[in-house]
Amino acid sequence: MRKIFIALCAGTLLAAPLSAPSVHYAQGAEALSVEARGRWEKDVDVAKLYDAVVETIDQRFYDEGILKKLDWRARAQALRPSVVSAATAQDAARQINELLSELKTSHTGLFTPDDYEYYILLDVVGLGPEVAGLMSRRFWGTGPYYPGIGAFTRRVEGRHFVDGILEGSPADRAGLKYGDEILSVDGASYTPIAAFVGKVGTTVRLEVRRTDAAAPESLSVEVIPIRPTKAFSDATPASARVIERDGAQIGYVHVWALSEQNSFRAAVAGFDSNRAMADRSARQEARTASNNREAALNTAREMPKRLDFLIVDMRGRVGGNIAVAGQLLQTLGQEDPFWGRWQTFGRTRPGQLQGSTNQNPSFRGRSALLINHHTRSAAEIMAYGYKRSAFGPVIGTPSAGAVVSGALVPMPGDLLLYIAVTGHKFDGGQRLEGTSVIPDHRVERPLPYAGGADPVLDAAVELLAKRKANVP
Repeated sequence: MRKIFIALCAGTLLAAPLSAPSVHYAQGAEALSVEARGRWEKDVDVAKLYDAVVETIDQRFYDEGILKKLDWRARAQALRPSVVSAATAQDAARQINELLSELKTSHTGLFTPDDYEYYILLDVVGLGPEVAGLMSRRFWGTGPYYPGIGAFTRRVEGRHFVDGILEGSPADRAGLKYGDEILSVDGASYTPIAAFVGKVGTTVRLEVRRTDAAAPESLSVEVIPIRPTKAFSDATPASARVIERDGAQIGYVHVWALSEQNSFRAAVAGFDSNRAMADRSARQEARTASNNREAALNTAREMPKRLDFLIVDMRGRVGGNIAVAGQLLQTLGQEDPFWGRWQTFGRTRPGQLQGSTNQNPSFRGRSALLINHHTRSAAEIMAYGYKRSAFGPVIGTPSAGAVVSGALVPMPGDLLLYIAVTGHKFDGGQRLEGTSVIPDHRVERPLPYAGGADPVLDAAVELLAKRKANVP
């Protein structure tokens, strides 16, 4: 069975289906050597690049109706002189992406080796025959990786604020917080992509500002080679924790990508494992204290309780595999997957998807889902199925409305064209592309100088704790 991936990374054209906001990240640069940085520009024949992009869109873009409405060929021909005469290949790539944005479709963009998404897409979408040569040239003997610290930033009015930190990453261990403004790296002006090039294996000094009027603070952070799928998979179980509120035991797991389900299952299984270990320890203590009734009662009171609820945080950065979205729902307790009402359309038809064989659902009706504009693609399908089946409350802000399947096509100079090749319909014809999942409880999470605050998570914890209190 061929896997179908919807790998959406918040950024240039993939941040939303209808626009191209200026969103950047605190990692993502040339993954081979300092000398190789910028080399791709020298190797690009801009005219050949442009013609290859136009031709590939014309032949493989999933919706011919959109191409006809835009009059794709005529529009591309009109722009060609400007692109071919661009001062730099980087500027040419920018103009090409502006043209692609007119298609108003997610999973469609041109990426260079200076783009963070370049490495994410190569790793998450997977190695196919079309990109095998590129992978061999650029990552012989390894896989796609880039130098980074495990933090993401968003530009707000010209300043860079941390809007995501991978749990367990160097950035997390160093104490970087959501909402911190990054001012510099090793005394040089902060740049989201190039800041960490050539610094793998070293420790950099980050200057950050945590409140608008505060003096800068200094953090020492290790730079490591980040393999995207491994980093996302490791961060998910690392995020797992139990939050106690008003007698309720609430588990929390942050799902960064739906490229595989093992990391989520490992996180949930960890809660049961901790309970089992505590049970064994408590039983031993109870036997030891069997002649002391008061000690035995105290031991029983101190035993950790099983989870009452589970919060699944889908505010990640990557969609992933549609099949994994179904498996995740079944892990939570989906008895009747809605995949039976799932249809595809376009020029490329995926193989039949199969769901999980999990027979022991444990969180149906006892969970909450967190979403925002980073929830996209397969993660968005998961959110749609979760809400449709009334698993529990959905909390946060609307999802991205970015649900098609994309394919990677190498372009001249080893650039990557990500192109939407398959559309999806649900429940008898509803398209999710361009249609956000709307939360049941809308809660914003302000960014600048937030100090790590997460009012969305706080709202979910409060809501579930109240449900526990109201259970007779």
